Amino acid sequence: MITFTELLERAKSKGIAIHTPTEKQAKALLKAFDEKGYKWTSGVKLTTKAFYEFEKENTCYNFEPNKEVWYCALDWYQYKGYTIIEFTDIDFEEK
Repeated sequence: MITFTELLERAKSKGIAIHTPTEKQAKALLKAFDEKGYKWTSGVKLTTKAFYEFEKENTCYNFEPNKEVWYCALDWYQYKGYTIIEFTDIDFEEK
């Protein structure tokens, strides 16, 4: 289990992707990062679109130090050597 605060710290370094096997999880993750000032690489708010329909249960997101967000398929992130964190392993209710 990793707290959301720890995840934000780790997201400052490259090589971490969060796997969201459901669209509900994807939207919750993007909302949490949107609230911290992250945006799509286009500059658009994360809550405008999850892009889940392209990779479905294989959707992953990575968060860059400049607060830009990318998405791609789980196997791409694995191939590139990213550390994969499962959405269910993130504690959003930390004290």
